[in-house]
This record gives sequence, C-alpha cells and structure tokens, in this order.
Amino acid sequence: MTTWLRVRLEAMDLRLDVIAHRGSAHLAPENTLAAFQLGWQETTMCELDVRMTADGKLVVIHDDTTKRTTGVDLKVAEHSLSELQELDAGSNKGEQWRGEKLPSLEDVIAAMPADKKLLVEIKVGPEIMPELTRVIRASRKEKQLVLQSFFPWVCTEVKKAFPQLPVYLLIACNQDAQTEVWSPTIYQSIMEARKHGLDGMSANNTPVIDAPAVQAVHSAGLKLNVWTVDQFETARRLLALGTDGIITNRPGWMLSQLGQTA
Repeated sequence: MTTWLRVRLEAMDLRLDVIAHRGSAHLAPENTLAAFQLGWQETTMCELDVRMTADGKLVVIHDDTTKRTTGVDLKVAEHSLSELQELDAGSNKGEQWRGEKLPSLEDVIAAMPADKKLLVEIKVGPEIMPELTRVIRASRKEKQLVLQSFFPWVCTEVKKAFPQLPVYLLIACNQDAQTEVWSPTIYQSIMEARKHGLDGMSANNTPVIDAPAVQAVHSAGLKLNVWTVDQFETARRLLALGTDGIITNRPGWMLSQLGQTA
C-alpha cells in the first residue's frame, strides 16, 4: 500500500488489510511469481495456496490437479516438483505470461521483500508439517508469515510448531439458491478457533457476515478476514462492519477505490 493511501485511511480510522488473492490474480496468472511480485507492489500482503508433491515438496497451486491453470491434467500429489514445474502456468492468462512456472513455497518466500507479508493457505493435511516446518525455519522470514487452513487439526499442528505465528481458521457459508447457512455455525467455529489458540478466522464473502457475526468474532479476541472480495460496494460494507481484512484479486484497484472514498 502506498504511504499516502495508508495515511488517508488511518486518518479516518479505516484500518482494513487488503490482501492480494493468489497474488494480483486479476492482472497476472494466479499463484505465480509474477502475480506475487505485482501483488506486493500494490499492497502489503499476498495470499497463496500450497500442496504437497509426490516427492514431498511444497508447490504453490490451488487445485489438486494442474488442468485449470496449465491446460495439462496432472494430479499434484502424483508428480514431483520438477515434473510440475515443466508446465506453463502463465499462458492461460495471456501470451505475455507464457513460461511462468508453478513456484515452490520456498521460491515465493525467497522472493518476498523484507517489508511485505505472505498468507499461506494449507490445502492438505498434517502430513505437510515436516516439510513446512523445514521451509519456514530455513527462510528466516517467520515474522512475515501468516498461515491458515480449513482443517482445525492442521491449524493446531501449525500453532504447536510456530506459536508466535498468526494462524487463522478458514470457514465457509454453504450457499444454494435459497439459503445461506454456516456449517458449522460461526459461533461453533469461534469456539473451535479459541480452543486451539488460534488468532483469527477467514470467511467466504456472503451477506451472512453481518454486524453480530463480526462482533462475535472480535469479542472472542479473534480477527476476521473475508474472501474473495472484488466489488467495491462489498468492500465498503465490510469496512463499515469492522472487518479486519479482505482478500481480493484486485488489490491495487481496490485500494485506489478505498482511498478515493477516504
């Protein structure tokens, strides 16, 4: 975030973290070094997804296969990191991105500037912990990391290994044509997060996130991020509710809109 914009937001007590979803994924191919480098230029924190490869390495990708982002249908867990990095993860976004690779978590952390942060979503189970622990400790950038997972038992293992790091529990509201229901309820999720000594929650973008829900999270001593927020009106509503952060594919644009409003 630019200095002038942070000053303007803070002057009006608008303290909302704007986090780049899979990097600046609106402009660059998601979960690539190009997207993260652009995201860090636009804001202070990038978010990514991490999975394990067949040879026990950590590759940055959301899906459990490479089909959507590379056009080649490989199961991530059945191939080595080197095999996966032979794929082109950029040209699906445009010819100017041809040759972008699926980075390893080590690659991304190494590229992270000293004044930036990284939100790491763990997409697999606790089997990731030995390699995740090795990568984080070897990076010497622990203070720049935040971790999150949908799985409470994974969050617990991460918190045990890195008690000083912020760890968030991911939750989702199940949506269909007629209803929106938290399952488990947001209050059950708050109790789960507190039981495991977590620092916050990250919820999907839904109108069910209202003032009582945000107040309940904050009253429990937790922070609340919301994903994926690409519409300014939604961001403004969440800001008014006191949400701590939004995760967006359009971080630079969103910050410019918030700055104009401030």
